[in-house]
Formats: sequence, structure tokens, C-alpha cells
Amino acid sequence: MSEPAATALARATTGGTAGPPAPPRVKRWRLLYSPLAWIEWSRETSHRLQAEHLAWNLRAVEPFVAPGARVLDVGAWDCRLGAALRDRRGARVVCTDVVDRNQTDVELRLLRDGRLPVDDDERFDVVQLMYVLHHAADDRALLREAARVLAPGGTVLVGEDRVETAGERVRTVGFHLWLLAVTFMGWRGRFRRIAAWRRRFAEAGLEVREVVELGAERRLFPKNLLFVLGKAAAPPAATADVPAHAG
Repeated sequence: MSEPAATALARATTGGTAGPPAPPRVKRWRLLYSPLAWIEWSRETSHRLQAEHLAWNLRAVEPFVAPGARVLDVGAWDCRLGAALRDRRGARVVCTDVVDRNQTDVELRLLRDGRLPVDDDERFDVVQLMYVLHHAADDRALLREAARVLAPGGTVLVGEDRVETAGERVRTVGFHLWLLAVTFMGWRGRFRRIAAWRRRFAEAGLEVREVVELGAERRLFPKNLLFVLGKAAAPPAATADVPAHAG
């Protein structure tokens, strides 16, 4: 998706609300002398990166969301991905996060005490956790919650960074240190290899149907993976709740 298309998608997924307008493009020659121009350029760049990230995530998950599907977006942040799935797929979307940064009119439920805010009789066809698990102090508990609210035959979508090699791990950790420096968004969980994620999913009663190699969103960004999961045929074996180790 081109940059103008990504920006248009970001504007279109504010759910009918005004949403933050795209800042005007900064004339680059102004950066030679104006501190204000640097502030404006920073806002412009941030808006563009957010639009590109929305388009990137939408391309990844949209093929797995059937028209009219019930979708739970865990760690939804600004809820724009949920709004895009509603607008493009007719999905019935509920978003949840630990904070309210919702910039759309999609329903947002705040997550408390590690339990998804979903009634016992409420189920979803798709539960998506896009780059959420490495932020979770207890990713296994969150995965079990995802399995709990999943409808029969439903799909759990997990986006994570690829760390199969030492170079990929360095690239991923370096990227997240940069994010920590500029957004104060750290991580409490772990980056795992594919085999380690498979074991973690199995502990939560989920099995891997497919692993999609997404590549890198930008040249210096980590490579991404999309795990497509379903409920395991047999219940998971009981495991001691011990700290996880990276694969």
C-alpha cells in the first residue's frame, strides 16, 4: 500500500469521528533554520509511520477475517485496526487494552487483572494479539484467556518479531530500545523463537495452523511473523507456572 493510500486508510478508520488530522507537509528547507519546523516534521513523520503501521497490520490480518466475523482486538491501542476491519470486512469488533487511547467509535473495554473483559457466554471468531505478547508479564495467561473466549472453529492471530538468529534478536531488541527511548513503551515479556512460541501456544491449549513470514515493515525494522492458531484437539498438559525462557 502506497504512502498516500496508507494515510487515506488512517483517515477513513476514525469511525466517523474527526480523528487527528494529518499534519501539513513540512518544507524541508525550513529545517535548516527553524526549530519549529523540526517539531512539525516530527509530527508529520509520526503520523505517516502510524498510517503505514495500520496498513501493514491490516494486510496481515485481513485475509483471516471472514465477512461479518466477531473480532476481539487485544492490545488495540488506538482501535484503528479494529475500525478498518469493521469498515472493510463488516466485522463486529470489540477492542480491549489496559489504557484508553481509542481514536474511533469502536467499542473499547478496559482490561483489568489479566482477564479479558468478555462475558462467559460471549465468544469471538477471531482473537488478535498483534505485537502484544512481548509486552505481557504473563503471556501464557493471556493466551489462555484468548483460548477461553474463542468460538468453536475460531482463529487466534498473534503477531510477533522474528528472532531466529542472533542478528535478528539484536535487531529486534535494538528496535525496541529505540521505541522505549522515543515512546517510553517498554516490554515485560520475552522475544521467542518459533519453536518456543509453539510450545507456549500448546501450554495454552492452542495449536499452530500456519506461520506467515511477513518480512520487515521498514528497512531497519525487525522482521515480523504472524502465527495463525486454533484450539488444540486435546487439552494442554498441566505445567508448572515457572518463568519462561527465550527459545
